[in-house]
Parts: sequence; C-alpha cells; structure tokens
Amino acid sequence: MSIDGVRGCLLLSRDGMILGAHPEGDAESHVRFAWVRFAAVGDPERSYIEFPDQIWAFVRRGGYSAFAVADTGVRPGVLVDLLEQALMMGEQGRADDRETMRLPEMPSAPSGKPRTSFHKQERAPAPVPAPVHVPTPVEVTASQEPEARPTPPAEGVSDPTMSEPANASAGTEPAPRADPGMETPKRPVSREDEPEVDRILLAKEFAGLLQVPREDDEASR
Repeated sequence: MSIDGVRGCLLLSRDGMILGAHPEGDAESHVRFAWVRFAAVGDPERSYIEFPDQIWAFVRRGGYSAFAVADTGVRPGVLVDLLEQALMMGEQGRADDRETMRLPEMPSAPSGKPRTSFHKQERAPAPVPAPVHVPTPVEVTASQEPEARPTPPAEGVSDPTMSEPANASAGTEPAPRADPGMETPKRPVSREDEPEVDRILLAKEFAGLLQVPREDDEASR
C-alpha cells in the first residue's frame, strides 16, 4: 500500500475466500479476524466502519474484493479509493496476461476425405466470333451498260467507200427524191473530191507577172 497507517489488507474472491494477504504472520491473523466480523454485517459493494482504535474498509469490483484495516489517522474515503485503484490495476494486469498467453488460432483440419463431385462443373460457353460482313458484289447486266453512241465523222476527212458510189451514180439518172422525213443529211465535200490544180502552170504565170522589163530596169539605174 502507498499510504502510511495501513495495518494489513486481504484480497478476496466473489464468495469471500481469501486469495492473498499482506503482510503475512501475526498481522495477517488479526486482519482475518476483522474480516470475519465485517462479513457478518452484510454484503456491501463499498463500505467502511470506524472504531475508536482502527478503521475497516471494503470494496468489491467485478469478481474480486479487497478488505483493509488501518489506523484512525487514515481518512476512510482515501482508504476506499486506494483499495479500488488496487483492484483496477489487478484487472488490467490479468487482461494483459491473457492476451500474452493466448495461443494463435489454428485452422481446423478437415474432418474426412474430400467428397467426389458427381456433377460436372458447368463451364462457361466459348465466345462466339462476330460475323464478318462481306459486301455483296454488284452484277452489271447488259441493260445497265451505257449505250454506245455513234461517233460523228471528222470534218475534212473523206470516206473512200462513200466516194465510190457517188462517182458511180454520176453517169446514171438521178434517183427519185426520197421522203423529206427520211432524207439523210448531205456530207461535206472532201478535198479529194475537188479538181486537181496544176501547180507548175500557176508558178509560170506568177513568174511572168513578177518579171520586170529591161527598159524599166535600165531607167531606174
């Protein structure tokens, strides 16, 4: 005890059994006698009794109790608080010891052999590949093909196949006039159909025109 004037104290269980005493010897027997007399009074939680020559104090906390005998110079309230603090420290120490001595929990072993499953596990269905979109080829029919347009004949180019019938029909009688609605357009006369010109004769004529008489030439000198 940390206070002067305390003659002795006892640590008791819930049912009043003495678990420990301080100090031991003749002082312990005197404190036990006082405890027996105090227990006959009743079963209090916190209490004290004052006598002319001594003070008895009692405190109960949880499953343990404390009883002390002190001199008259000690205040009863201080003695009761001192016993309660001692019980609180004892509870804290026991709690720490339990945590230290507690064994780690071991996983429980299997009770028997593993059972064989008669039902097959359902497997997830395989992913179905997405269909690939292939464009449909477009068939071009004869009706859809563009119509071939006739190419008009070039200007100034003669068609030998057309000139021969023209020459052949020159000596014959003119053909009857066709219907205006059915008449074909006249094609232009090509250069081959024009009469040929003698270039030599033309050159001589131009040369004669360009020649200057000698008399005029001498006069100019």
